[in-house]
Amino acid sequence: MIETAATLAIRQLAAADRAAILDHLLALNRDDRYGRFASAHSDHAIAGYVARLQFERDAGFGIVSEDRQLLGFLHLAIHTPTGEIGASVLPECRRRGLARRLFAAGFVLARQRGVDHIHLATGHPAALRICAALGNPVQLRPTAPRAIVDLNAFAIFASASYQHWQGAA
Repeated sequence: MIETAATLAIRQLAAADRAAILDHLLALNRDDRYGRFASAHSDHAIAGYVARLQFERDAGFGIVSEDRQLLGFLHLAIHTPTGEIGASVLPECRRRGLARRLFAAGFVLARQRGVDHIHLATGHPAALRICAALGNPVQLRPTAPRAIVDLNAFAIFASASYQHWQGAA
């Protein structure tokens, strides 16, 4: 049984979660990998990416099922004053608000750490819709990064988003 979005908590991930992150990303098909990484990464490339995650600098957020499977994952790379977000949700868990909750958590933490702009490498349509729903202006570009999210506007929504991240909304 898949839990409802409201019953699933978001938690900040750490180096000890690398195996769950790897399992999650390897479960993505070729198209989903392209949407997540702007390239259809091989299993080997994904393993290298997970091994290089720097949890002491960056942040990872996950939504974990009752059986401890990582249903959604967001990586926030922080390079103050900019950041970069990559996110994924397993296909069977989509359209339930999980990605929106992950993005809200990432945006709140990014603002807390002084990030003004977030780069979305692929400009994936779902990510663009989520950013708009969270009140963030997005500048679309023909080159990488494909989209730049202005978090200065997000500061207005940070309190409500934080409550949503915590499941209080």
